[in-house]
Formats: sequence, structure tokens, C-alpha cells
Amino acid sequence: MKKAILGSLIVLAYVNLVPYACRMWRGVEWVAHYLPDEGHRLSGLFYFSSFASLPAVPLVVVLLLRKRLPVTFAVSILVATSLLVFWHHNYDIASDAQAAIGLIFIPVYATLITAVVSGFTAVIEFLIRRNRKIANNDVHSI
Repeated sequence: MKKAILGSLIVLAYVNLVPYACRMWRGVEWVAHYLPDEGHRLSGLFYFSSFASLPAVPLVVVLLLRKRLPVTFAVSILVATSLLVFWHHNYDIASDAQAAIGLIFIPVYATLITAVVSGFTAVIEFLIRRNRKIANNDVHSI
């Protein structure tokens, strides 16, 4: 139980740090665009973090099933990371007055796509493992 909670917290922290880490190649100023103004630092970080944490939901679900579906866990982490890096690395929040709305839609889209890919991969991995188990039982029964 402790490992599951610790793993979930690590996944949550990872998903929240990826948008900042993928912007580092442009410098600290570029990362600072994602931080709220001085007067609203704590409430702004809480608001951004609540939406930025959405992609962690399918990852935590797959993390809890990683013993049975290890390939699905790896694919899910790869898909979520790729989507977040692709959408956040070059997102210019200062380009338009409505650009900050993207900080809400990016995690929502990343969550939906990660969940769909994770579900599809889980079904395929489950069917392959079940067929392999059935085939091994048939070989041993002969």
C-alpha cells in the first residue's frame, strides 16, 4: 500500500514538472512565463497544478496495474510524456491574451489521449497474455 501511494505521488510530481522541464532549453525566463504573478503565486500555482495534474490520472491507474500489464505502463508513460513535451515545449503564453486558455486544454487533451492509448494497449496486452497462457496450458496437457 505504501509503495502504491509513493508511486502515485511520484507520478503526480513527474506530470507536474514535465511542462516546466521541457521549457528549460529556452532559459529560465521562458519557464517563468508559466509561473503566476507575484501577488497570486500560491493560488495561481494551485490552479495550474490542478489542471496540470490531470494526465496523472490514467498513469496512476496503469501504475496500479503494472504487475499485470507492464508494457501498458511503459507505453502510457511514453505517450503522456511525449504529448506534454510536444505541446508545452514551444507554447508561447505571451503571444495572445487568450493563450493562457491552452494551459487548461493541453492537460485535458493529454489525459484523454493517454487514457485511450492506455486502454487500447491494455486490451491488446491482456489478450496476448491470455492467449499465451492458454497456449502454454495446451502444450503442457499433451
